[in-house]
Amino acid sequence: MQKIVIVDDESIFREYLRSALDWEAYGFELCAEAKNGIEALEQVQLHRPDIALVDITMPFMDGLTLAEQLKEHYPATSVVLITGHNEFDYARKALKLGVEDYILKPFSKDELILTLVKLQKEHERAREERSTLKENQQLMKESYLNHLLSSDYHHSPEETTQKLQQLGESFASSLFIVACIEIDQLDVKWNQVSERLLWKYAVTNILNEALEETGHHLIFNGPEGRIICLVEHHGGKELEVPALEGYEKLIFLIKKYLKFTITIGVGRSQSGYGGIRTSYLEALEALQNKFVLGNDRVIAYGSSALDSGKQALYPTEVNEELLVLLRMHNTEKVEDKLEEVFQSIREQRLSLEYTYVISMGLISVCLSYITEMGHPIEDCFGEAFYPYSEIKRLGSIESTSTWIKELFAKAIQYTNKHRKTRSSKIAQSAKEYIEGQYMNSELQLDGIAQQVFINPSYLRAIFKKEIGMTVTDYVTHVRMHKAKELLGKGNIRLADIAEQIGVNDPSYFSKSFKKFFGYSPSEYENNRI
Repeated sequence: MQKIVIVDDESIFREYLRSALDWEAYGFELCAEAKNGIEALEQVQLHRPDIALVDITMPFMDGLTLAEQLKEHYPATSVVLITGHNEFDYARKALKLGVEDYILKPFSKDELILTLVKLQKEHERAREERSTLKENQQLMKESYLNHLLSSDYHHSPEETTQKLQQLGESFASSLFIVACIEIDQLDVKWNQVSERLLWKYAVTNILNEALEETGHHLIFNGPEGRIICLVEHHGGKELEVPALEGYEKLIFLIKKYLKFTITIGVGRSQSGYGGIRTSYLEALEALQNKFVLGNDRVIAYGSSALDSGKQALYPTEVNEELLVLLRMHNTEKVEDKLEEVFQSIREQRLSLEYTYVISMGLISVCLSYITEMGHPIEDCFGEAFYPYSEIKRLGSIESTSTWIKELFAKAIQYTNKHRKTRSSKIAQSAKEYIEGQYMNSELQLDGIAQQVFINPSYLRAIFKKEIGMTVTDYVTHVRMHKAKELLGKGNIRLADIAEQIGVNDPSYFSKSFKKFFGYSPSEYENNRI
């Protein structure tokens, strides 16, 4: 709806114009009226109309002078002069001043409509051009700001300053801080690109409000769908972690008004335009740690919450223990062991990269078990099974833990369903007998075979196939893990432990323990302390 102001000293003519047309039907709104030029200037300043219908002959300030004032101070307002034949020369002068059109009295409604519709189209075209220009400028600015974040940025400070000025931006400080903002589970919540853009726009508006006291800042769409905030760091020092109140306020406002959560990574203050990328990479690294720390928070680079500098501890025997538990089809103990692994990741606050490495190692154990049991992986998990892509898609350590536990459970369920019944029962009986008689130093293949009523050669074959290791190796496995459990209790002599697990020679026990775990019993006890 375009706004029109009527300027004429005759009330009868103003009344005629009010009733001459169905203004709204043509897309117009009569926003104000004025009796003279002085009053008209006040109304134009107040309402900023698109079109002014101005009579030339008026007291105090005539239409020609008013047109000149409007062109100087309100160039976006189109002026249409309404004049009599004897004032035609004045109208021509007005056209030289930039007046858009004039109408000679008396005029018909059709003539008025044609004039106004013509101006309406010109305004719409100009508005579209301004909108297109603004969008193009915004795209150019966004493109250049993304260039500052990239490894391809190699411009001099002078070139960068000049380019930013061309895009309507300038910075007084030489220190910059970058924050990366992600809407948590954006791809899961909204399938349509238009919906994602809408919510990102809403976050951007609230971010501007939350950071209004921080000084000059730019907010734009960055790589991989993130929102980037570039802030000048006035009065600070290089490598400082900025105040986080504005970002914490943003998280609160988003949750309160938009009913979803965001996570923000914040880099340190860095010097010069080249430092923008450095701060951005720091912010990105901080943000990626939401995988371990969780969503809905501000994570500053180098904060105490990210204590991942220490040596990560991941026992090498964990994967072997998991493989054995898989062979035993013990779903409950497999889940317990996996929970131990992920709890350790949480407690040690391991980096995202190391967490991925551990997760892929766990998946490898699961896939090895399926292959070892003689089944194609795709039969168990489907043709479209791409575990690394799945892991990267998951947004937190909790969801990753759940997904991997389900993967192991599915593997056990599948192999249980497809194994041979009689062989598995015999192997299971032998396994249970070993677990109950491991303390017997005379425990041998022949005696075990006798207990399950088959010959030793057949037991050797089916046990290896069903359990995944030889009878002798499984006896050793049970004894060594029981020994480790006893060592964990403390204050028990090695000789007593050896006797309790069915090993007569303490020296042989120590050698067997080190060969099995990679460290001696004493080393294990010392590390525990």
